Amino acid sequence: MNELLSNINYSFENLNYFYEIIKKFDLRQIADVMVKLNFYPEVEYAIARPFVTSDYYHDIYENEPYKLWAFFAENDFLIDQTLGFAPQQISKSAYYRIDKVCAIKILQLFPTIPTKYVAYLFELALGEIKRERYAAQDALKLIPNIHNQVEQALSSSKQEVRIVAANWLAELGQKSSIKALKAALKKEKRETVQAAILVALEKIGEDISQYLTVQQLLAAAQKGLKGKKPADFDWFDFNLIPTLTWQNGKQVDPQIIQWWICLAIKLRDPANPLLTIYNRLLSIQSQQQLGEFILQSFINQDIRIPTLEEAEAKANSEADMRLQKYIRYYQSAPEYYPEYENITYEQVFDEIKKETLATYLGSAIKAKGMLALTCGTEGRVAVPLLRSFMKNHYQRRAQIEAMLEPLANSDDPMIIQLLLSLARRYRTESIQEKARYLVERIAERSGWTTDELADRTISTAGLDDNGLLILDYGERTFTASLDEQFKWQLKNADGEKLKALPDARKSENPELVKEAKKQYSNSKKELSQLLTMQISRFYEAMCAERQWRVEDWQKYLQPHPIVGRLIQRLVWLELDNNGQIVNSFRPTEDGSLITNQDDEILLDQNHFITVAHSALLSSDDIAQWQAHLKDYKVNPLFEQFSALLPDMSKFKDDVIDERLGWLTDSFTLRSVLKKLGYERDDIEDGGCFYGYHKYFDSLDLYINIEFSGSMVPEENIPVVLYNLYFSSKKGFKDRAIALDKLPKVLLAEGYANYMAVANVCSGFDPNWKDILI
Repeated sequence: MNELLSNINYSFENLNYFYEIIKKFDLRQIADVMVKLNFYPEVEYAIARPFVTSDYYHDIYENEPYKLWAFFAENDFLIDQTLGFAPQQISKSAYYRIDKVCAIKILQLFPTIPTKYVAYLFELALGEIKRERYAAQDALKLIPNIHNQVEQALSSSKQEVRIVAANWLAELGQKSSIKALKAALKKEKRETVQAAILVALEKIGEDISQYLTVQQLLAAAQKGLKGKKPADFDWFDFNLIPTLTWQNGKQVDPQIIQWWICLAIKLRDPANPLLTIYNRLLSIQSQQQLGEFILQSFINQDIRIPTLEEAEAKANSEADMRLQKYIRYYQSAPEYYPEYENITYEQVFDEIKKETLATYLGSAIKAKGMLALTCGTEGRVAVPLLRSFMKNHYQRRAQIEAMLEPLANSDDPMIIQLLLSLARRYRTESIQEKARYLVERIAERSGWTTDELADRTISTAGLDDNGLLILDYGERTFTASLDEQFKWQLKNADGEKLKALPDARKSENPELVKEAKKQYSNSKKELSQLLTMQISRFYEAMCAERQWRVEDWQKYLQPHPIVGRLIQRLVWLELDNNGQIVNSFRPTEDGSLITNQDDEILLDQNHFITVAHSALLSSDDIAQWQAHLKDYKVNPLFEQFSALLPDMSKFKDDVIDERLGWLTDSFTLRSVLKKLGYERDDIEDGGCFYGYHKYFDSLDLYINIEFSGSMVPEENIPVVLYNLYFSSKKGFKDRAIALDKLPKVLLAEGYANYMAVANVCSGFDPNWKDILI
């Protein structure tokens, strides 16, 4: 308690300053101290404010929630005000906005939710505001037999409430709700509500095939197509939908597919489960054809821009007027517009043309629901389309997220690997989080961890078990394989090397030849992406000290035609069940496992395997492995034996500041950290940022390196290196993780990165505190 008395800050809202102190005490104890110190006239409000304006601080008491909820149980007027039961006195400042979701999450920590809040929570749980709805539903699942009340909402006069009720029952998963759902389905007239009820029945475990006969689907389509067509959907040509077949090979009536597309747009959910169920009624080939058609149609509409002729026509009509405007700008204020001193008509014309060609003519986002029908798209088709869109239209975040969502229903290795790569790194954080969520869904569906999912879905880029890609021309056959540098090499049937695939002979099927060339092109693109991702995965696995079961390592990695060769360029450790090192070894081309003394070993199937690192081995072992790799001319995937652990006795507060005050420039610092895989921190007020970070998905941890700061857009300015720390939330030094709690390898690598920046600095500057942006 003395520690609390000596450290508590007048500004209680800023918990960052004494996070470690606060978490040791019950909020009621803190209130007592603040009363004694006479810090605030209304102590309860001061304490409540950070917890009811953001849930960020809730995890202070993640392991001891009673220290949080007991305070609010004794002061329930605070919950009343946050939920709107009473006039709000907690915060009259626009800066601190109370949030009902925070209050709901606090109530969820109570052993039992007080009765007076239950009815209101139920109202929110069926409401229109999604955040409040999901939070309330999550809290009410603790109420016994809550599904009985939800079932009654199926008869609501409001369509949206009936949909929410059906979705909620699906999540609750009570078999007894099947009767109520069936009764509601029988009465329901709205297609969107019918869809929600069918999905709920299917999720709870009811066989819904009785509602999916061809006759019923056609009748529903004919009825649905008589209704109002989706708004703003004139751009879509239903006549171009390919001819499709059911799983039994019979042709699908086009009206059914047309209705599915219209219904999907009405449902506005690019991953709607009912559309996924419908889609899987089709043959595999038809799922692929429909998915490709829908995805390509969506993209084509979304990226429409003016033609070159239209852009030049606009430039021609506006260039003279803009030129005169620029000239006036310069004449009136030459010091502000020096760039217009010698501006020409041609320059203005080109400026307008480029602006016009960069203008989107519309968007397909209102039709995003149709993407639910793309879940059967082949990876070799979907991945290039998506990568191209993400590269050239990255600012269209909503469209990218919508196109990614249905992919969580796919088992295609290429698609899963795409999501895994985006989950690890992407320029937009929200898309990275979306990919991470989708990967978790796929892994959960498969009963694997995300790491196991990544191992078991690695693409082979078309290579067979012998490392060959067979390209069939009909009359001729060619093979492609990888050389020691992972470069493609082509050979004909006689083993002669070729620079490229030849054109088709007159006697050969041109379509077959076209398909072979396409396969080869796709394999080359796939390989490039695969190598980048797998090398990154193994580096992260090393930092996280990930362990593979010997059986899994030998089943999924060692025999893989590409990854099996990558792991030959790494040193590995065999660990016993207590985590102790049994052997260090390297796989060879013939499948043997050898030590740094060239002894061949066999692995114990009950043991584990991890990537070796200098933080885990003795100095003798490190030196011997370095000599071994040099002797065998092994080109490592990345450096394993150079990063060393820091002397932790030098540092306090879990922050490494060994090179605090060292001087460099912003571009040099950026160049070093970008090469090491770091990303710029968020831009703060004033257009400045003060750090770089590297995220490790498997650990959910960040390495943070801070400096004196830079502005955006960036200019090359003097900067000072500050410190290094590790955290579970990006850029929060107050949440720095204790250095002795980190994986040794991660600590060593982070420290090596920090020192890499220090090594390009000019040295310590005694006046470093004066260097500010």
